[in-house]
Amino acid sequence: MRIAVFGATGRVGTRLIKEALARGYSVAAYARSPQKIAVVHPKLLIVQGGLEDKDKIEEAVKGADVVVSVMGPVGRQDKLIFSPAYESIVQAMKKHGVKRIIALGTPTIPDDNDGFSLIFWSLIVVVGFIIRKGHEDIRTVGTILRKSGLDWTLVRVPLLTNGRKRGRVTVGYFGNGVEWPWVSRADFVDFLLEQLTSNTYIGKAPAISN
Repeated sequence: MRIAVFGATGRVGTRLIKEALARGYSVAAYARSPQKIAVVHPKLLIVQGGLEDKDKIEEAVKGADVVVSVMGPVGRQDKLIFSPAYESIVQAMKKHGVKRIIALGTPTIPDDNDGFSLIFWSLIVVVGFIIRKGHEDIRTVGTILRKSGLDWTLVRVPLLTNGRKRGRVTVGYFGNGVEWPWVSRADFVDFLLEQLTSNTYIGKAPAISN
């Protein structure tokens, strides 16, 4: 199985690439700055390009069985950055017959199965105030995937930590089974990779935490 990875140079992305390769998957990693990927492996292809480079995005997607994206806002931004890239990814997937996409989401993306949680409501309000455009960007990503017609899964995570790998996560919805406001990057990556061979959450946006 070949995985196209977007967000490959971040802390989640680099861990995802290493773990996927260790499990025997082939990886096409998309990166603006390939030198940030300190991995050399015969099953790793690095495609250099920016989020606005539609042709390069298509190059990464072509030949993939699954797209895994861990792109997300990391600070203040003055325009939509990631949602236009997702539009290009979806377009490339449809062109090349790639049906499955698994993507990072946040509490900012609402779901009908969510309940009320003061913790997550407060988190959304604070984040929305501090990084307003990023808040809008990630919500738009949720809309794009839900309308894409693809076999999508949005794995919504609260705060990501560098904590130890526990080997299990709580899966549910914010305020409805998931109340703890953080999850380790190691456990998040494990959950993402589990979805490669699972249909359980296709068309769903589960929340996970430790």
